[in-house]
Amino acid sequence: MSADATLTSVFLEEGILTASELDDALALRTDVGEDIGAFLVRKGMITERDRVRCVGVRHGIPFAELSGVEFDHDTARLIPHALALRHKAIPIGRSGDLLKVAMANPLDVQAIDEIARETDLEPLPMIALEEEILEAIFNCFGAAGDISDIIVEAIKDADAEVKIREDEPEEAEANVADLKDLAGGAPVVRLVNALIARAIAERASDIHIEPEAGRVRVRLRVDGILHEVMSVPKDLQAPVISRIKVMGGMDVAERRTPQDGRITLIARPQEYDFRISTYPAIHGENIVVRVLEKSAAKVTLDRLGLQPEVAESFAQMTGSPYGMILTCGPTGAGKTTSLYAALNMINTVERNIVTIEDPVEYQLAGVIQGNVNRKAGLTFASGLRTIVRQDPDVILVGEIRDSETAEVAVEAALTGHLVLSTLHANDSSSAAARLIDMNVEPFLVASSIIGVLSQRLVRTVCPRCASPFIPEEHILQKISLNITAADLEGSVKGAGCEQ
Repeated sequence: MSADATLTSVFLEEGILTASELDDALALRTDVGEDIGAFLVRKGMITERDRVRCVGVRHGIPFAELSGVEFDHDTARLIPHALALRHKAIPIGRSGDLLKVAMANPLDVQAIDEIARETDLEPLPMIALEEEILEAIFNCFGAAGDISDIIVEAIKDADAEVKIREDEPEEAEANVADLKDLAGGAPVVRLVNALIARAIAERASDIHIEPEAGRVRVRLRVDGILHEVMSVPKDLQAPVISRIKVMGGMDVAERRTPQDGRITLIARPQEYDFRISTYPAIHGENIVVRVLEKSAAKVTLDRLGLQPEVAESFAQMTGSPYGMILTCGPTGAGKTTSLYAALNMINTVERNIVTIEDPVEYQLAGVIQGNVNRKAGLTFASGLRTIVRQDPDVILVGEIRDSETAEVAVEAALTGHLVLSTLHANDSSSAAARLIDMNVEPFLVASSIIGVLSQRLVRTVCPRCASPFIPEEHILQKISLNITAADLEGSVKGAGCEQ
């Protein structure tokens, strides 16, 4: 019996789907390689909780309900934080030598063996929702109270090592050796790790560390909105910033010039990249860390949230042998993600795909990716001229910013290459005017552009508190949607919850 058939029989036995509903779902599935449970969740026919519970039933593994459960922190911390994140596993109970462990993948024998070695106990694996496991890990290892304890410990460390006289200028708050010692101190390391863990747990896209007159404000951008999550004492400003700069391979001694760095960490089974940018502000160096989940590079067109007809048109455009495809929209609207989705679709062994980006956000297997390096004279324009000589079939240019880049990109599109790029324009029709404004001849714009996708990032509805909602007609008219309330039957909105 196939894996699909085994799992689908559990869905039927548990009464989650009827036979006719299952037949209808199987008829809709075009990619037989996609897990049937994941497909049904994506189509909204079953919940993720139902899927996980049925996977447990199929393998004879008990389901662990973690939502709303109070955890014994001592039991949860029988395994280290890093191990819990890496295997998405957390101990939830102990009886003698038996340790109950909630796991996202309780069939991972290697993870079970590692937990056994770490605890000297016999793990009893249970299956649970990945989201609830990560939330439990955050609550047990990275909760605000724990971070407060780390901050107190770190302040004691800082006070013992570095004393700043009130008459000393801010730039001389500590010498480089002291800062490096503090940056490597256990409390500061734990504090920065806790900040990163919290950002991952809350699905933040950016971490903002902002020095102010009497404190350091920490904010996270979640679903496009910044939220203040904590305030770090001024005493810890220098060691925390130095720790992040050390992790990013940046110059700790240089505090008056902007710097860029990068960190790669394994915070779950997959890796995360963190892009770091520093900016010397009046109260100290402002740091913004962009959180990049590497698995996001594998996004496909059907998961972008595009309207079906738009997704179909965009997919057809990417099948062209030559020409230019542009994505437009404000910063952070997901333009590059859309282009990566297009590359994933056309990335085959028959095509040579080369990119020039600033910087490379996600690493794609089978794609030759390059970074802009202005100090070395490598700009979008010069890099693009070199790429054309690399026998490419497809070229991705991170952004068309100037006339030279625009001209070279258009030339490449007209000489047998498929060119993908982003452009800062308010809408699709403005893209042509923007290129003409960059001194590209109008007839070349008309000849080279295959299509333009203009997009915005729309906040999603919280799955925990979603409730049925039918908007009033006047609201639809106000936002110029050419649909009626009847067309939106089954739509939901968030009622409001802690999540």
